[in-house]
Amino acid sequence: MIVWIQIPPRRDFTPGYKRNDWVTRMPLPLRPVAGIPSHPVLRSGVSLTRHVILSLVAILLFFGCTTGQQPQRTFQAGTRVGIVNGLEPYMTHEHVTILRVDSFSKIYDVDWNIPAYLQAKLMDELKNDTRYVVIPVNSPQARSRLNQLSDQFNFVVTQRRVSSALVKFVENVADEHDLDVVIIVKSYKGESPWKISKQPVVLQGYGLFTRRTVIGEIGIKSAWIHAYAQIVVAVFGTRPVALIGSGTPKLKKSRIKDFNLPANIKNIPRTKLDKLRPRMQKYADQAATNALHSAHLVSTESERSDAPADQGSPP
Repeated sequence: MIVWIQIPPRRDFTPGYKRNDWVTRMPLPLRPVAGIPSHPVLRSGVSLTRHVILSLVAILLFFGCTTGQQPQRTFQAGTRVGIVNGLEPYMTHEHVTILRVDSFSKIYDVDWNIPAYLQAKLMDELKNDTRYVVIPVNSPQARSRLNQLSDQFNFVVTQRRVSSALVKFVENVADEHDLDVVIIVKSYKGESPWKISKQPVVLQGYGLFTRRTVIGEIGIKSAWIHAYAQIVVAVFGTRPVALIGSGTPKLKKSRIKDFNLPANIKNIPRTKLDKLRPRMQKYADQAATNALHSAHLVSTESERSDAPADQGSPP
């Protein structure tokens, strides 16, 4: 009897059997079904299955503290809201070629002060509601620890998953400042709306994205110059810690108008870079507003219009 079994290649494969890279053709004696699991190849399959299951369990334990949409929370008068701002003050120029040859990433120091701009936007929105007491968390230790957790925010954006390390960070900040809500502002590294060879381009931070096609000898066309912002505002409820909302900007795939790159694209003058400032501020506004609405900390225009009108005091 000839049985075909698909297995990955093994160096310690049982001698005497012929195989190629992925498919093994091997004679098995006709025997009762109960005896088949004793074969070494099948035993290795059972061991592989057990290994995969244990690996999945470990991944879920690491990332599975908060997943999916959380129940909407209500906020009473005196709700203490803390803001931890870990956004970097500099912008990044990401240049990508179709073959990833001569691609580069460069940081520019700018005076846009997007972190302060976004934080002011959050505080203004929250202070319009008398229920909230807004507390900026400016601890250097908190910001340093937050920078160590930068890799975790891609999961917050794409999968709404919060690692145990990030949960512990929120718990510590909430306990130290007696907070009911913790808002974290951070940039992240993740997929963008633009694609090269049908693959999404991965960008980090915020600033300028340029790309060159295979006919790059003729230069970079204006249609390949874009402003981007990989910024997330994540809102956590405490007691217990849970992700109750998040917001990111909606990136525009259209090119930047009236923006021409110099011959040396690795050294862009500050006057040209400053044209990106209004777009970055708009992206910051979107991230803040989307996060506050997602967490139901503030009401949307439709929610305010649906609210019953104040009928005044009874006579």
